Amino acid sequence: MDTVFVRNLTVEAILGILPGERETPQPVRISFAMAADASVAARTDDIDQAVDYAAAAGRVAALTIEGKFKLVETLAEHIAQLLLHEFPIHRVRVEVEKPAAITEADSVGVSIERRRRA
Repeated sequence: MDTVFVRNLTVEAILGILPGERETPQPVRISFAMAADASVAARTDDIDQAVDYAAAAGRVAALTIEGKFKLVETLAEHIAQLLLHEFPIHRVRVEVEKPAAITEADSVGVSIERRRRA
């Protein structure tokens, strides 16, 4: 199985439970890796056979901005389900980070992995 990935996609979004987090967008950093068979795309050099990582990044950014989620766990789950349902992938790993959440840390967040159900 091959992996198509996007690392450190950063958007400004409402994410969190604290009053300030519910009012002021903050940076949210998202990385995801999608397991798919890239052999046909590689063999044919045909973009229509590839997983469109630009489209995936756009959908993930829009979901993050529009969702106004309270928990990073909820956002990560929604991202995973969106990618599994809209793109020809078998498995996805999603990381959601809040770099500004704790001043003493580079970031905080969650990492999940989900598979397509048969």
